[in-house]
Amino acid sequence: MQAIKRLYPCLRKFSGLTILISVNAVIFIVLRLIAVIFNITGAPDFEQSVLHNIELPADCRLLLYRPWTPITYMFCQFDAWHIVLNMLIFYWIGQLLMYSSGSKRLMGLYLCGGFVGAAVFIGVSVLAPGLSTGEYLTGSSASVFAIMTATAFIMPKSPVFIPLIGEIQLRWIVIGLIVLDLCLGANGENAGGHIAHIGGVAAGAIYPLAVKLLNGKHHNSSKVRGCADTSDAQNLDIILDKIKRSGYASLTSGERKQLFDISNRIK
Repeated sequence: MQAIKRLYPCLRKFSGLTILISVNAVIFIVLRLIAVIFNITGAPDFEQSVLHNIELPADCRLLLYRPWTPITYMFCQFDAWHIVLNMLIFYWIGQLLMYSSGSKRLMGLYLCGGFVGAAVFIGVSVLAPGLSTGEYLTGSSASVFAIMTATAFIMPKSPVFIPLIGEIQLRWIVIGLIVLDLCLGANGENAGGHIAHIGGVAAGAIYPLAVKLLNGKHHNSSKVRGCADTSDAQNLDIILDKIKRSGYASLTSGERKQLFDISNRIK
């Protein structure tokens, strides 16, 4: 406990986005190193002895013996392209959500999206096993889909510049990614994973409503967004309006620093 208390002030210097990406990256590297050691030493099968113990099993009987997997699976990626794609999207869109809602809510939605994705994956595996072909679920995709969907609901018209195409509103990019994912899932390849992504989308769609209800219970205006004082709220609204009109890239270095400082003060 003392070690955790000493570590906490250090962690507060980093944003929730940085912490989540770092955890995913460290676990990926550790898993890769373990796999290499297994291959060199001729140890038992890596997938059976290590990977399956941190992935989420579709079989509820296995889940009873591995109750930690609904948490560990959402930070576990073994395929390089899997983690690169997830973390790029997460970093790109996660910044917008973190600066508008704060690090704590970003981390909370990441976990919530992962839990809902896990519940959908297990539920479909039990109730309609023919729809899911995967025995195990792994990766942060459900959490990333939750972040994407929530951000698209909060700032749908925020322009995003895409090379060779031009500016596109954020909502159309997110809708396109969701539709593409559904099309990929329809061919049966990794159907279980794509089903879990639907759970992440559902969690992200519910998030803005949950925030409004939470703010209402605390008698806060939705524009305040949990800031420490009225001045922070006004500055945050001005910067977020600029993001909606011109995109995050239009912010000056001073505005980005101010946005980061305000987000760290959000409760």
